[in-house]
Amino acid sequence: MRKAMYTYAWDLHEEGVETVASRLRDAGINTFNLATSYHAGKFLRPHAPRRKVYFPEDGSVYFRPDPSVYGRIKPRVASMVDEFDALRELETHAPDFDRVGWTVGLHNTPLGMAHPDITAKNAFGDPLFNSLCPSQPDVREYLVSLCADLGNNYALSELVIETPGWQAYRHGHHHEFELVELSDKVETMLGICFCDVCRVNAKKCGIDADGLAQNTRNELELFFADGTEPTIDPKNDPEWRALHAWRAEVVANLVREVRATLNPEVSLAIVPTVQSPNDLCWSEGSDLSLLADAADRLEIPVYQTGLRAMTADVENVRASAGADAKIGYILRPTYPNIANAEQTREAVKMVKGAGAETISFYNYGHMRLQSLDWIKAAFT
Repeated sequence: MRKAMYTYAWDLHEEGVETVASRLRDAGINTFNLATSYHAGKFLRPHAPRRKVYFPEDGSVYFRPDPSVYGRIKPRVASMVDEFDALRELETHAPDFDRVGWTVGLHNTPLGMAHPDITAKNAFGDPLFNSLCPSQPDVREYLVSLCADLGNNYALSELVIETPGWQAYRHGHHHEFELVELSDKVETMLGICFCDVCRVNAKKCGIDADGLAQNTRNELELFFADGTEPTIDPKNDPEWRALHAWRAEVVANLVREVRATLNPEVSLAIVPTVQSPNDLCWSEGSDLSLLADAADRLEIPVYQTGLRAMTADVENVRASAGADAKIGYILRPTYPNIANAEQTREAVKMVKGAGAETISFYNYGHMRLQSLDWIKAAFT
């Protein structure tokens, strides 16, 4: 079984590939899931030898891309790659480990700011710069090229795409802030894309996208005026459900394009949501069954607190994805989800019992090193 650790290039660079590999090997880990494309952050690193608080470069890739394979949208290369190509370093200094390219896809604020026409647009036409719209042809070409580039030029066992679709309205963006309380209905309405391409393509499928956008604006204006809750439930209303079904096909078809172009020797996994629990994935255009069919497997974050909540989420994922879906699970053996070695053991046992294809842990740089002891004990 593949037992993986999610890692960042900056942690490998500062602590040394051989040091990190030795620690993970001792814990029973056999795979590096390395961030090859990533967004901004402000990260506390408990065991970092320096820079305990780290700010990564927003919307950057951590490998050397081939410029010739990209169209209008081209990746931004992190400055550290000039001196440290993490995937090459892993090939050289940790050859006994599998290597997985963990790739953040359409969450990219710098590319959105540089190309505002290809970002998601809310019902008011405001660009949501952090969310590239998967309906846009240039965006689709970018993600397909990015994945093909990685698969063709690096020795990867697998590529894992996070954010293959739209972003929900709230995503922890820098200083994300409001002084009005947002209900679930309002938050959903604020995050749905009504860009020109989405409207045109949704209309082709019989969806009154212009009418939905107008109704959304009306409902939100009433809410902004005095807090009047929308009368329509954008999760369960029939017209909205048709829109969500169409969005799910858009994302699944993009994943199919990636799979068709990706090196056939590299498997493809999808992280369907950054929401928790996973049954909120529909807000990002994810359908677990469709994505399980489009890719080789699903990579599911199990980021609840307590075994009961984690088990319920895993069971719901299986029911939604289907009995034949291949699924791997990501656990957080650290605050706030798992408190000690015994809980780690129980969580590992639970996902194994659920038929886990792979078990991964998030994230080496964020957790205390004692979490590696918990992982080792869980596997032994």
